[in-house]
Amino acid sequence: MEVKNVKFPEFGEEEKGEKVEQRSLKDIPVQARVELGQAEMSLKEILDLSEGSIIELNRLAGEPLDLKVGGQLIAQGEVVAIDDYYGLRITNVVMK
Repeated sequence: MEVKNVKFPEFGEEEKGEKVEQRSLKDIPVQARVELGQAEMSLKEILDLSEGSIIELNRLAGEPLDLKVGGQLIAQGEVVAIDDYYGLRITNVVMK
């Protein structure tokens, strides 16, 4: 087998094409997730779960919850009740 070097073209000061405008990205749906907390468990502990089991999370009661978009933390907030649904009131924007 013969191995050869690959030669790439040099990049100069070429004109750039059109920029993507923010307004064209605003309607793209993304997954937003509110994270209550995390717990590390063994497979045995997971298999032993049943109705009424309690999982201790890594967060204190009253501590702000994380709002993540695409896995990236963007804000924190507190749980609120809106009619029969839960909501998140943003108290701190982490990502600018």
